[in-house]
Amino acid sequence: MSDARTSAPPAGTELRLIVWQFVRIMVQLETVSRVRGRERGPSVYQDWRGSWTEIDRTLERLGKTDSEAFADLMMNQEVVLRCRDRNQVNEVTRTAENVVAQLDELLKEARGDAKKEEELQFERREMKALVKHLRRQGRSGNKARSGAPKPATPASPPRRGKKRKG
Repeated sequence: MSDARTSAPPAGTELRLIVWQFVRIMVQLETVSRVRGRERGPSVYQDWRGSWTEIDRTLERLGKTDSEAFADLMMNQEVVLRCRDRNQVNEVTRTAENVVAQLDELLKEARGDAKKEEELQFERREMKALVKHLRRQGRSGNKARSGAPKPATPASPPRRGKKRKG
């Protein structure tokens, strides 16, 4: 019998990210990977690099030829990715938290530009919802008790009103 820890990804966690979220996360992971070097860079970056390259090329091509298709891919399409274990989910969570912090800085710089502020607020709100979802998945780890993990719903609007912090 094979050990479950050494077998391929079925025990992993499936994540569904809207393409723009994936782009934001991968740009951040790419930066960290460059700074740390391949050996010490985030493992999820290496695992997702093939998907990243494909989407980046497609976005670049569409950006030059078909702005409607570009916008549709960025805002309406999802990327389905797999994290091998809880550590990778946590890597993605920390990366998404860093993206939120970057968006906070960009919001400060955009003060007075209503359109830019609105766009950044949208991204920040959606990334914060993704972080919340990822934290739940990171806690549950890769040992799903009742079948496959629930797919992410990062596009859902954040809930209004605050519940107590826990």
